[in-house]
Amino acid sequence: MMTKNPEELAEYWLDFSKEDLKSAKALLDAHRYTWCAFICQQALEKCLKAGYVKIHKEIPPYLHKLERLCQLLELTPPQDILDKLIETDKYYIATRYPTYKEAVNIKNLKKAEGIYENAKRIYKWFIENLKL
Repeated sequence: MMTKNPEELAEYWLDFSKEDLKSAKALLDAHRYTWCAFICQQALEKCLKAGYVKIHKEIPPYLHKLERLCQLLELTPPQDILDKLIETDKYYIATRYPTYKEAVNIKNLKKAEGIYENAKRIYKWFIENLKL
């Protein structure tokens, strides 16, 4: 979507982030745990980018690191949220670069459920604090 309207662009990013969170749940249910974690990271990234557009009224930077996006937004999550955010971020690299994949390959339902639940909690915190 190419639009110059910041409100439409922010909504575009937010809609994609919501869709990614739903997709993460579908991947969890399909026992595709590592991909679930990747999509959780994507949902959070897109939510932050929606916030970036809303605040800065411009296209977000081509960044993927969640902690850096928070810094650009001057968003300071509580330490427990920040710790889970950093943990979730490592799944972006793992699925994109096969040499990392085995190091973070998730084979355990309980671990994957934890990542998904953490992502939902972080997502909710982002929505509330970015007023999306």
